[in-house]
Amino acid sequence: MNPGDTLFSSSRHFQLWSYGAGHSELILRSRFPPDETPVELYFEAVRSVHFDRLDFPELTVYRAEDEVLQSERYRFPYLRIELRSPDHTGVVVASSLTYIDGTRVKGTRAWSVVAPLGGPKWPT
Repeated sequence: MNPGDTLFSSSRHFQLWSYGAGHSELILRSRFPPDETPVELYFEAVRSVHFDRLDFPELTVYRAEDEVLQSERYRFPYLRIELRSPDHTGVVVASSLTYIDGTRVKGTRAWSVVAPLGGPKWPT
């Protein structure tokens, strides 16, 4: 799953379920009728979040161009994920995104996308 790829698209309505700044984790969960299982989008090592609203009807998840935080010696790459709905767009910058059928505690991890490995900055 490369920059420019649509990672996921759903007609379900998603909302911010939890955000823990201490652990840098964010979970978006689908709303669900009693007879359906929810799905979650689980972001780890969240660097930044920008939402105008906390819910996303008809969500499309798009991988934008990766971002790199760097110092003189190290590079720290992050994913830039756009959350698109008919009403607004949100952005999450994180090291990984996992799609879970069910909930993080009891669900099945269907797929993940992880930022490329960082490491020393190579001399130019």
